[in-house]
Amino acid sequence: MDTYSRSYPGKTLSLGIFSLIALAMIFAIGMLLQVKDMVQLKILIEDSGPVQMTGQFAIGLTFAGCLLSAVLSSKRRVSFLPLSYLTMFYFLREADFHYKVSEFAKATQIKRFYLHEMIPLSTKLFMASIIILFLVVLVKYLRREKEGFLQALRHRITWAWFAVCWSVVFVTSQVIDQIPLFHNEKGQVFEEVFEASAEVIALLTLILFWVQVWGMYRAKTVSTT
Repeated sequence: MDTYSRSYPGKTLSLGIFSLIALAMIFAIGMLLQVKDMVQLKILIEDSGPVQMTGQFAIGLTFAGCLLSAVLSSKRRVSFLPLSYLTMFYFLREADFHYKVSEFAKATQIKRFYLHEMIPLSTKLFMASIIILFLVVLVKYLRREKEGFLQALRHRITWAWFAVCWSVVFVTSQVIDQIPLFHNEKGQVFEEVFEASAEVIALLTLILFWVQVWGMYRAKTVSTT
């Protein structure tokens, strides 16, 4: 477990990065809400539109970064291997690969999916096995990393607080998706921007983790010379 002496980057730069993300979210939502043509709005926020593509690109890079970290860092491989698995499914889900499972798989809510009469039982069992495996890996990963993560929070390490920020933005996007008030094109703007922002924050969290590792390494090197 790493011992933290200080946070890298510093507080000022960290607050600056956080502020840029918040401003970008506000700007994106404001610009999209000004679009009067609902067809054009759906093009902008769905499928291959700039909002979803930004998020998919970011989470794709996050998965690639986690996998590369697992390959190159033997010290942290045990942590990054399961994280690579989790971010892979995160990426596949956001890229709508689950639609390839069944032509009726757009019933993305679990209850709707398993009650859908046109989805074969074999497909439902296959998806259940994937979901169970995902949850097992997730629970084991969280149990293993819990102590180190809480230590990073106590020391106010930037990457840990960005991980908290990711969870808040991601959960908010899922809550918005369940509120009937937002079940329209304008409401979907909030959901899609929050989802894409969460994926960008996930990438930033990974980058900031390695900034912390590099900063600690340099500080240790300087102190021993």
